Amino acid sequence: MKDHCTRRRFLSTAGAAAGVTFLGSVLVHPDQALAATPLVRRDVGGMNAYDPILVSYGKAIKAMQALPNTNPLSWAYQAAIHWTTLPGPPKPAWDSCQHGNYFFWSWHRMYLYWFERIIRKMCGDPCWTLPYWPWTTERQIPAPFRDPASPLYTINRGAAMNGGALLPTADVNFASSFSQTNFTTASSIFQNTPHGAVHVDVGGWMGSVPTAAQDPIFYLHHANCDRLWDLWLAQGGGRADPLGDATWKNTQFTFFNEAGAQVKMTACDVLRAAEQLNYVYEGEPPQVNEFCLKFLPPFIFATEVLLKLPVPPVTLGPEPVSFPIEMKELRQNVGALVESQTDTLFLELDVEAERSPGAVWEVYLGLPPKSEPNPESPYYVGNVVLFGEGIRDEAHGHGEFKPARLIFPINRALATALKANEATVPVTFVAHGVVVEGKPTQAKVASPVKISGAAIFVERAKRQ
Repeated sequence: MKDHCTRRRFLSTAGAAAGVTFLGSVLVHPDQALAATPLVRRDVGGMNAYDPILVSYGKAIKAMQALPNTNPLSWAYQAAIHWTTLPGPPKPAWDSCQHGNYFFWSWHRMYLYWFERIIRKMCGDPCWTLPYWPWTTERQIPAPFRDPASPLYTINRGAAMNGGALLPTADVNFASSFSQTNFTTASSIFQNTPHGAVHVDVGGWMGSVPTAAQDPIFYLHHANCDRLWDLWLAQGGGRADPLGDATWKNTQFTFFNEAGAQVKMTACDVLRAAEQLNYVYEGEPPQVNEFCLKFLPPFIFATEVLLKLPVPPVTLGPEPVSFPIEMKELRQNVGALVESQTDTLFLELDVEAERSPGAVWEVYLGLPPKSEPNPESPYYVGNVVLFGEGIRDEAHGHGEFKPARLIFPINRALATALKANEATVPVTFVAHGVVVEGKPTQAKVASPVKISGAAIFVERAKRQ
């Protein structure tokens, strides 16, 4: 790894932060930050089981698993920061993962940063960096994580994925999220697909928030999610973090450093990964540098509900199911907006289940009768995925239960459906499983999913 990392530089950097319980926007002394060449988080697809990065990761996992659960450096404690099923009263920082809100990207960046530092200590390699799993192009779980003899393996995954199955292409597609300029909207769609879909497809521990971080692949999955936050910003076009929002900027979250001491961070501490956290991703374009100064975004966004949809009882299971929308109402309320360059129409669904359903449903608007569902078609608008949100038996860790609010951009699908001139247009849900030997498998639905509400709303972007 060509980063000129030295033990001396690592120790001086770590020493600067030792004993600190709150970190400012730069985690090391300015002259150290300027002198340091950022470490590189590499693509795991280029690694075999003997790559030093994976050997060190396995070594650290074994060392962490040998520690008691009460030790903040232990594997169980670090996983519990995301969420846990361990008995007893929660300990500091436990059950603090952020899903279903606009802290998702920033909180997970903080979490990975401190986890990475702990791995460095536990494996004895001061240059170690967390690799990322680019599941869009590498749709199998990396081979070293599927080897039962490796500490990177767990039996607690879907058997097909451990056997080399592929993630469905629709589940790793982030185009819908990346097409959004509004940070909150992009983050919301991204959390559903690809983030949540990959969790559910991998299955086992990864398929449920309380257990997900026990799987070693979790951290590589989230490294890719973190990388894609950078890439979303790099598209430009007015994309920006919510720097005008004091709550997003100033909310503190608790973690532990490699000495086992509590540390607190805010989003302002993680805006510029290369400068503040000393890492970049392999093959990444230059990062967008933002600062927590008083900031007015180039765009403001306003939303308006255009149509509340009457939804009959709809339960999602292994078989396709639909509910109709009256086209007369659509034409009257939203027909003029489908070709807009500044307005985005969204289908909003309220979705809930008693427990984790363990399945993904493709969503189509206007799919013609007897047509083969195809995520490449103009009727496809996204996926229904429940990961944490909307699951009753996981609600206690995140406050009072409420249905998951899933949103789907529908301008293209609605424009296509309007041209068909039908009296009604269906919203169709089709379950799918992972891909084995080139063929999608039948979805295994562990718990039925209820659609409890639906609406169409518009998001309008205006320049300041």
